[in-house]
Order: sequence, then C-alpha cells, then structure tokens
Amino acid sequence: MSGLGGAGGAGGAGGAGGAGGAGGAGGAGGAGGAGVPSGGGGAGGVYDVGGGSADGPLLAGALIGHRDGIVGSWHPPERVTVDFDKQNFCAIDDYRQLWRWEPWVRATVFDFELLSNLHFWIQNEGSKTLAYPQLSHRPARGGTGIDIVSLHRPDKDVFAKQAEWLDFYADLREDRSAEILCQMGPQLAFWSMLIYLHPSRTPKTIELLDTAVRLAIYAEIRFKHAIAAPRAVEYSQQVQPMIQTPGHGSLPSGHSTQAFIIAVVLCALFKQGRHTVYYQQAMRQAYRVAVNRTVAGVHFPIDSIAGHVLGIALGEYFVARCMRNLRKPRGSAKRDPLADGKITSREFKGHVLSAKNPDGNPDFDYHEPLSDDDVDAYAKAHKISKATVLAKFPFLGWKKPGAQSVDGSNILSWLWSQAESEWNGNALANTMF
Repeated sequence: MSGLGGAGGAGGAGGAGGAGGAGGAGGAGGAGGAGVPSGGGGAGGVYDVGGGSADGPLLAGALIGHRDGIVGSWHPPERVTVDFDKQNFCAIDDYRQLWRWEPWVRATVFDFELLSNLHFWIQNEGSKTLAYPQLSHRPARGGTGIDIVSLHRPDKDVFAKQAEWLDFYADLREDRSAEILCQMGPQLAFWSMLIYLHPSRTPKTIELLDTAVRLAIYAEIRFKHAIAAPRAVEYSQQVQPMIQTPGHGSLPSGHSTQAFIIAVVLCALFKQGRHTVYYQQAMRQAYRVAVNRTVAGVHFPIDSIAGHVLGIALGEYFVARCMRNLRKPRGSAKRDPLADGKITSREFKGHVLSAKNPDGNPDFDYHEPLSDDDVDAYAKAHKISKATVLAKFPFLGWKKPGAQSVDGSNILSWLWSQAESEWNGNALANTMF
C-alpha cells in the first residue's frame, strides 16, 4: 500500500501522494495491479492511469480478430444490450457513483474536493521579519475564510543552535536504523501494529488514510517552499546524515505532519479520546516517526514541532470536512465539534524563538499543548500551573472555534462512511442474500 509514510521526495517515481524518503508520493491506488493477469496491467499510482504492458499491441490485435469472428450482423442496441445497470443517469454529482471508479479516479476526485476550498497566502508579504505563510478554508459560497494553520520561520541562528540536538540524537542511529530505513517508504505495517489494516480487509480505511496523507503532502510542500529553510546538513559538516537528505525545505517535517494527521484521523474514526490507550499509542507512534528523522540527521526538532502543529490542524480539518454532512446517530451522546465543522486553528510562532535565550532551543515534546484541553492535561501531569505551561511553550498558539463552520462534503463523507462501515458491521449488509 502506498501512501502512508513520510514526506518523501515529491515527484519521485510514484504517483502523487505517498510518503517515503526517496519515493514519490505513492498512490492511493492501493495495491496497483495486484491480482491482475499478465498483460492486464493495474491501476498504478494516483494520477497514473495504469493498465498497459509490453504485450498491449498483441492483445489489441487479438481482440480485433476475435470481434470479427463473433460479432455477426449489426442489431439495434436495445436488442443486444443486457440492461443490468439500473443506477446510471442519476442526479448530477451523485456521490454514490464513487463506487464505480478506479482508485486513482476516486483519489483525484477526493484531492480536488479538498484542495478547491483551501487558500494559501503570505501574511505581511514583503516584510523580512513579519511575513509568514497561512492556510485557511475558503467557504464554497463565499464569505470570510476560516483559519486552519500558520507557520512562522525561526531565525537562522535558531536553526544553527538546533544542530546540537542532531549530535545528541545521532547516538540512537544504530538502534533505530531499521525503523528509519523502513519509514522512508510506505508505513502501513507500522500503523497496522495498532489496528488491523490490510488492503483486502480494510481497503476503504486505507483509502481514507491515503487521502489524508496526500492532503498533508500538498500542504507541507507548499509551506516548505514558502519557508525555504535549509536542511541540517547545510549548517554543519559533522551532521553527516545516515540517509540521503530530501530535496526540499526542512521546516515543517513531512514525516511529522503525515504521522500526526494519520493519528488524528484514526482516533476520530474509532472515537478514541485523549484518555484512551489507543490515543496515547497513536500519538507516541507519530512522535517516534518524527523523531527518527532527527536521529537520521535530516530534520531539526523544531521541524517536527512545526509538523506536529500542521499535522494536528490538518487532521482535524480533514475530519471536519468528512464528518460535517454525516447524519447524527439516534440517541447519540453530545456531538463532536468537528462533526459540526468547528475547527481550532493552530500557529507555530517560530519567530519568538531566540538562540540567545536559554529556552530558545526546544526539543520536540509531543505532549506540547495545542489546545486549552492540552494545557490542562500538561499542567495536571507535571503538577504545574497553566500559566507555567503557556510560558514553557511561547512558540505555540491556537484560537478556539468561531461561529463559522467549514463546509461539509458528500464526497468525503462517502469515503468516511465506507471506511467506518469496515469496522461497525455495516459492510456485512452487502454480503447478505
């Protein structure tokens, strides 16, 4: 399965969306041509129309001759066509038609649905010290945009100071080399440790996660371009990464962004809150994936912090877009704010960090607060005041949901519902006779 992974080199040999180190962004096409007879080709990666093989001309010639041998004289279509499809020519933009299409086609539809409502721009453009990139939701019917996330670039001196962390983490390379190398590519196996994911058993859940990962890749790469932060190896010849440094900017970390968006989506899909074991394990896994990139020598801790902010913000945005149009179950408890399209906007305030300040060289702590609830939990766990927590993380910020809600999407709700059905028993309904 391609897609569940780090921010690999976009534009690699894959299709458009995956994760890995050297690979492209792999496809939501899932297993590609798995199970297709020789010559039949496969779905390929996202945006790769797949199909085709070296014996294509031979097969085409065979089909031409075969038709000549069996077609007979021409008859009106109504006399020779088996009218088995009772669901064609439905209403325009009927989301139910999604089941008909190949995986790469659905992936393209999902991507367009998500990207068409995003607005990326530079606040205070033209200022060397005050400019920063911002991502917001643009309502379909116009009106004021809804902030999703913004990332500020730290000073060059802060990045240089962060190089010390890479020397510290390099001691873990031998212990974590297998993880680091395997996480350069698709990471389905790692997430399958927490929940049983398999292309044959849970194809729609994997398709949902692939869609979230591709959203993360589009956003993170746009932020990387805008921020244009040099990589760790450019600050010290003693960093000496254990893998090839990717050919894009350092901040935010793509592996961190994608790992946390997966964690958020999985926890929302299975309704696992912060006090559950599953939630804690999902967040720890995302954290470990992110830190492994620092161990490898290709990312600073602040890259992972920014990726954490971006991944959590995008994850909640993705969940809100998917759940907004779903029906509320009868007799259910209080509805999740995300299901009503209410999101918390996040901010990485890298510009407040100073290499001259003793607290200006932070390590990555996945418990870092990104909401008021996080502050409460951190204060309780460390037995300190909320004010102390906020003072410890001055580079993080957030805004509570306002009156506006992000748009729902029937298309994205279909995908969410299909994935959910693989776990709640509804998928079994189609197997009854």
